[in-house]
Amino acid sequence: MEEGKEKLVSIIVPVYQVKEYVGECVESLRAQTYTNLEILLVDDGSTDGSGEICDEYAYRDNRIRVIHQENYGLSAARNTGLDQAAGEYVAFVDSDDVVLPDFIETLYDLSDRYQADIAACAFVRGKIEEIGGTAGSGGSARDICMTSEQMLRQWHGKYKKWETIACNKLYRKQILNGTDSNGGIRFPISRRHEDVLTSHLIVANASRIVLTTRKLYLYRTREGSITTQTMKAEQRRENLRAQRERMAFFKERRYWRAYLNLLAGYVMHVGWFGWMRVKRCK
Repeated sequence: MEEGKEKLVSIIVPVYQVKEYVGECVESLRAQTYTNLEILLVDDGSTDGSGEICDEYAYRDNRIRVIHQENYGLSAARNTGLDQAAGEYVAFVDSDDVVLPDFIETLYDLSDRYQADIAACAFVRGKIEEIGGTAGSGGSARDICMTSEQMLRQWHGKYKKWETIACNKLYRKQILNGTDSNGGIRFPISRRHEDVLTSHLIVANASRIVLTTRKLYLYRTREGSITTQTMKAEQRRENLRAQRERMAFFKERRYWRAYLNLLAGYVMHVGWFGWMRVKRCK
């Protein structure tokens, strides 16, 4: 990469009740080999001391800025970060996750090389202390480049594991803010499953997407997190509602292969939720 050619990248980190983990997350961002960063820590009304830890990091590193707000939820925190971001590129990192040192540099280089609006990496899910050794692996890394339409037409198929989560990607901010011909994207307030509701819309705003098989993002699973909690009835309804809204998008555009992929997943979830309900009643 030519010196002086690095564009500013904004990393948006929503922070809520993660005192035990936020330091490890921020340290992984400070250690990035790509250094032209602003790190936006959006404290979403934490009461456990997470906000104070963020303030300490901002004092130590002038690339870090802390935004304190009332607790409005993950989507609102991401939106606040987007509204404040000064970078030409944007990445989202969850405050209990960790990224490898070349996470941003790799995705930035891919975006630049392929002139892609979105660059995405593979990720590893589990306990950080157990999965750290597997990150960055995967044999010889492959790059996969495609147009927005090509990715949408096969949605939930071959590249499913790259698609939906927001945090394994680097975005050209223009596709999130919109243009005269393309409306901007923001995460839905007061809705769960925000990535299910927005990932395909963001891809539709892009022209080209590039994927790498390298595992650069470590997605922590922990007791009490949204992904490990047993879904209550209202959460299950919200999950299915989000899936139906996504399916309607693909049906409207007649991307039938993607629509059928999603329909199969929807039917599977309906069956699984029904089985869980019966199991609890026994």
